[in-house]
Amino acid sequence: MVVELQYPSEYVFSSALDEIIFSTSAEPANFCLKMGYAVILDENYLPDSSGRVVIYDLQKLIEPYLLTNLIESFNYTITDGDASPKTRSFTVQYCAAESSLSARSFMEQYFLSSLMGDKVTTLGRKEFLHLVTTEVCSVSAACTYWADGELTVRTVLVREVTELNKVVTFEVSPSLFEESDKQLVKYEVQAGARRQVYMVDENVLDVAPSLLFTNSFGCQETFYCTGTQEIDPQFSRSASLIGGKYRNYLIEENRVFSANTGVLNVAMSMWADDLFRSREVYLLEGNLPGKEITITESDSKRSNDYEAMYVYTFKYRYAQRNHNILHLPKAGRVFDFTFDNTFE
Repeated sequence: MVVELQYPSEYVFSSALDEIIFSTSAEPANFCLKMGYAVILDENYLPDSSGRVVIYDLQKLIEPYLLTNLIESFNYTITDGDASPKTRSFTVQYCAAESSLSARSFMEQYFLSSLMGDKVTTLGRKEFLHLVTTEVCSVSAACTYWADGELTVRTVLVREVTELNKVVTFEVSPSLFEESDKQLVKYEVQAGARRQVYMVDENVLDVAPSLLFTNSFGCQETFYCTGTQEIDPQFSRSASLIGGKYRNYLIEENRVFSANTGVLNVAMSMWADDLFRSREVYLLEGNLPGKEITITESDSKRSNDYEAMYVYTFKYRYAQRNHNILHLPKAGRVFDFTFDNTFE
């Protein structure tokens, strides 16, 4: 007879997957884990001296199957020959971060981001949000404008979300809410209980780099640096006497970029760690993903000093092998976004 002692919740984050434990009076017991008809694990197990079987590393078993759709349904069957098989189904949503809330509660209250506070943005930037819902909901933005010495608020419908039980992505860039005769000060995006506030700072400068990264929920977010960037082309040379002359026969180039986030608010300073832990990061070229990069070093040390300023540094390189890249001039511009007004 099979008795389940520990098993996954009906709806669970992948980070919360632990062990499956069951007891059995028969030897051996078969455990078969599937995603639909695809078999992930099918093994016979002998119980320990207390009659228990433990299936370890459930997260590592399941997460590779979440890379495409981020949410999938799984089931397992335990058979020990003494009775009818024990079967359980559960749904897993990809999440690399530990949460004090259940997956269902988090999904209903938050967008799929580790940013837990206001985000500073400006006109010309791209912003995206992601959510999962079990019922149709409206996404709206309460936009605050400054004009003629007073603030006014206008609510804009962003979209209706009718796609259920899947990750839905939508754009919430400030340009979508811009009005020609008013200054957009801030906007709050709302979808059910979910809230995200964007503070629009027209004086903030985008220096470099502008990044698109995959966050802890497998969704893509943008991060714009406003500090100084340095480029350090490094060349490794191998030389030998060839035909009586000392020549380089191999030159390997590695461009190392040093970047500075600029000053961040408290919420964004904590959210920045999600960029530094991301395994998929791209440069934004205009509003489109460009070269994939690899962050090789980062310094996001912070303290509880009330007057502390949150400014982080990091280094990155192109992910591709060839770093000899032609940067063609862009029509209508002499300087690109890497130049600021330092010398004005």
